Amino acid sequence: MRGSQKPIVLGTKDIANTASESFPDPSTGGDVSWKTLISAPKTSTDTFTVGIATCAPGTSSGCRGHLKLHLHKQAEIYHVTQGKGIVTIDGKEHEVSKGSVVWIPGDAEHGIENVGEEDLVWLYAFAADGFADIVYRFEESGPGKEKAKL
Repeated sequence: MRGSQKPIVLGTKDIANTASESFPDPSTGGDVSWKTLISAPKTSTDTFTVGIATCAPGTSSGCRGHLKLHLHKQAEIYHVTQGKGIVTIDGKEHEVSKGSVVWIPGDAEHGIENVGEEDLVWLYAFAADGFADIVYRFEESGPGKEKAKL
């Protein structure tokens, strides 16, 4: 083992008890929630930031859950663990469902939408020390609008 870093093992209770986060205003980033599971300084890691994101289906939320198109400098991986969705990367749509794995290059514009009847859930991972290092840049539609940052 290196230095003071120790393995991290999160059980189902640990994950269930992790606070869920969402955008203060869904019109900025979308109707999505997430739980950050591994991220400095919350955990003693400096290599990866990992969490689980969820978009509700349209049948329960009145509109399809989605994460709006955005960019960030870090590459990202999605592993879909439940549901069906459409991932859009640089304007191209890709169907995903339970078991799908997606690699998104850094600075590629991307987003995801639930198109199924159950929650769309995916594990996400960045090669970054902490979630605070990820700067989400959302496009605003219409001329003269600037990007919103999270």
